[in-house]
Amino acid sequence: MGTGTARRAGEDSGAARAPGAGRQRRGTARPLLLLTIAALLLPLLAACGPTTNTPATTVKPTGADSYPQPQYLADTSWLNERLGDRFIRIVDLSPLADYERGHLPGAVHVWWQDLVEVNNGTYGMLVDPAGRKRVFEAAGIEEGMTVVAYDNAGGRYAARFLWTLLYTDYASGRLLDGGYATWQAEGRPTTRDVPTIAPSRLPDRATHEEYLINGEDLLRDLGQQGFAVVDTRTLAAGKETWSGGLRFGRIPGARSIPWDRNLAQKNTAIVRDPAELERVYSGQALSKDQPIAVYGLTGGDAAHTFWMLRVLGYKDVRLYDGSWAEWGANAPNTPYTVEPLAVGDAPQDTPAVVIAQGGGH
Repeated sequence: MGTGTARRAGEDSGAARAPGAGRQRRGTARPLLLLTIAALLLPLLAACGPTTNTPATTVKPTGADSYPQPQYLADTSWLNERLGDRFIRIVDLSPLADYERGHLPGAVHVWWQDLVEVNNGTYGMLVDPAGRKRVFEAAGIEEGMTVVAYDNAGGRYAARFLWTLLYTDYASGRLLDGGYATWQAEGRPTTRDVPTIAPSRLPDRATHEEYLINGEDLLRDLGQQGFAVVDTRTLAAGKETWSGGLRFGRIPGARSIPWDRNLAQKNTAIVRDPAELERVYSGQALSKDQPIAVYGLTGGDAAHTFWMLRVLGYKDVRLYDGSWAEWGANAPNTPYTVEPLAVGDAPQDTPAVVIAQGGGH
């Protein structure tokens, strides 16, 4: 504004000018005016936050009762009616900073890595029984409770927590369909208050080994009639080498079904509707009566697929806790062989094979 006024005053004064001087002054004033406008607009644009093109959520949860085994999912409406129920424990497995910005009323925070054994050479392995009890007791989980878990990572950390509950048989669990984002979008109550939770006391008890498989048993079962292996890694996880600590490839014969295909829309925690979810697995010639082992980059990554197969009514599903962190380890004299990755929806007999070369595949 000031620059433009000064230019007009000079032109109207009738002062002698060199040929072209007026055009030159107008030429330099326009960029200055644009820079001034930009300087005024920048703070306003910054106040609006980042301008990432995050796609809007275009899907909604179907409803737990539509699935073959609805007791493994929690609808937002179902949970909203039970807020304050002392036999319902809500667990938020998002990063602490996100939890502190807002969470469901009564939700206790648990960091998923507290269930990871730090003294194991294979990253991601489940912590020992004493460590599991400490986490559950600190969260106030009691026998006979129903635990509803969610996170902000599509539900995979919540599923790991719930798988651990199922394995230890301390409480039943439900995955919150849609997670915190759906809860918030529906206008349901949220809070920043941290609940006062009295620690519980849990007994020692035997675990459900039928939900777990180790590398030696998986190696033994490979090739047996009807036995299936599902690789739940995403394409990005399949490229991960941990700075040379992991090999490229997959467990021989594994069917590549990335865990995020369980979601109705990427970057959400909304589960696909029952028919679509069924096709994700039946399309890979998996049947509900056959024994299935699931693995990911780590056992935690595989838990979401384990949980979705339970939702669909698959009867014999085991989680390989060591997962690719163990099987794919670039270790001398490893007994675990690998084959090239298959990525996509191709049937098992005609896989879309991507051969590993150097630093990528």
